[in-house]
Amino acid sequence: MAAKLRNPLAQALGVVLQSTRDKMGGISSSDIATSLGLAASHYRMVEAGSAVLQPSRAIRIVQTFETIEFVPLCQVLVAIQLVDSARQSTSEMQAVAELLREANPAMGALLEKFDDLWPIVDTAEPAEVARKIAAIGIDKELCSFLTTEPATLTAEQISDFMTPTYEHPISGQLYDKIGNILQGVAPFYLDTVLQLIDNLKNITPRVTPEELARWEAMHKNRILYIIGVVRKPEVILDVDTFDYTFLWQENFRKMVLIHRDRPAAQTDSIVMQIARRLRAKFENERAKYEQLLRNFDEVVDGKLAVRLAEELGDRIDRILLHGNMAMNNLWLYIMTTGYVVPFIDDAETGGAKADVYGTSLAYDETCEKLVHIRELLNDVGLKLG
Repeated sequence: MAAKLRNPLAQALGVVLQSTRDKMGGISSSDIATSLGLAASHYRMVEAGSAVLQPSRAIRIVQTFETIEFVPLCQVLVAIQLVDSARQSTSEMQAVAELLREANPAMGALLEKFDDLWPIVDTAEPAEVARKIAAIGIDKELCSFLTTEPATLTAEQISDFMTPTYEHPISGQLYDKIGNILQGVAPFYLDTVLQLIDNLKNITPRVTPEELARWEAMHKNRILYIIGVVRKPEVILDVDTFDYTFLWQENFRKMVLIHRDRPAAQTDSIVMQIARRLRAKFENERAKYEQLLRNFDEVVDGKLAVRLAEELGDRIDRILLHGNMAMNNLWLYIMTTGYVVPFIDDAETGGAKADVYGTSLAYDETCEKLVHIRELLNDVGLKLG
């Protein structure tokens, strides 16, 4: 056995980081270390594959190496930690890598290339393993994976994502790893302050309607689905407040809304009422919404689904419970990255805006809500796809 058994996935990442640094105009490893907040000696160990980077440094890494994408980087960093936990022997690391291929098919092509590397990891010196990584093309495959924006998720993948499973050992470990990183942190913060996670634990954000509107506008092109569970339908009938222009976004797939109570004035269906009011709003501001009016019926019919779930009122009440507080509305934004970003509030039509309480849910509560909402969707006959 080699004097020091190294994690070959960590070695491959080190090779990629070194080659990427070389392409950045001769920036020194010390400069990169400073940018990442590491000691120069520690970063040199990272490039050599004898030290691993923590997922909490993901934001700094993508800021320093601008060609590296955030989501695939996080997948690689978590995979490295899992393989590293089995570094007692090559066979154990290989077993973990095989399970990772099953748990995360997106990394399948990369991890498959390690099949030709495992036979020498036990006996070869680290330098020889590094040369073999290059000869097999593992570094090129890893570089391609890290610099490619992740594909948009399918409805089936989103549905699977919404139901956490602990049956597969690696799925469970991946889930636990992510849980350890995100514990107590509202997903609202993730894209901008991931590096401050340690300081944000157990902090619950107060999200006003204005802040939520700004967040929606900033991320509009990255939202695939919106799921809303509301107590009273009047909140979604208020087309001047509720933003339905999501439906016309190119990447947007579907908006699913479930209401607990019947409307105060029952005329026609909620969808028809929304469509009528929304069309009137667009007609009144035709210069602004002319393009949206061209395919109005097609978009509304294809991307908007609304259901009354009066008989499931008790279940909706539980879904709308935040701690000991009964809330009125829960919104789930499913992003192109796979994140599910939830907001819950007690807003109601006619209420004073200053009195509205809203927040984004922490990781553990988000998981709990996702399970209940998937069951609710099934019971009312709604699918995201």
